[in-house]
Amino acid sequence: MYDVASLLHLPITGAFHSFEPLHVDDIVFLLVKLLEVSVEKAKAETVQCHGAYVRLSWLRDVYRSKCDAAQWIVAARAYLVHLLGCTLFANKSATHVHVVFLDAFHDLTQSGSNAWRVIALVHMYENLNDTSKSTTIQLAGYITLLQVI
Repeated sequence: MYDVASLLHLPITGAFHSFEPLHVDDIVFLLVKLLEVSVEKAKAETVQCHGAYVRLSWLRDVYRSKCDAAQWIVAARAYLVHLLGCTLFANKSATHVHVVFLDAFHDLTQSGSNAWRVIALVHMYENLNDTSKSTTIQLAGYITLLQVI
């Protein structure tokens, strides 16, 4: 975070949410608690995605089902994680998002205070090392931020 702040001279305002790696059991717990899916569905999705990821299509299905059930807080969490997976924290798969980002939406009233722009830049900055390899075809992260800077 401080590398990005000093190199790009971005003011860091708001909380910097650190996304720590989670064990698969913690991932299942987050999915069950914050998206209110069954343990079986959560485990099946982590098996399908080979770890701490969920498919964007799965999140869309969760979002639709929670909207149909008028569970607006849970629907908002699913939507926001999907949004992060498609924009700020896009990865090379273009179909999966890391579940660790769901933790930022544990309390929706606090999620707006995160320094999302800086967090996204840190994420992209951490992935820049891969771009120096001659075999690299894609860059992970929200590339639009490079145009803004």
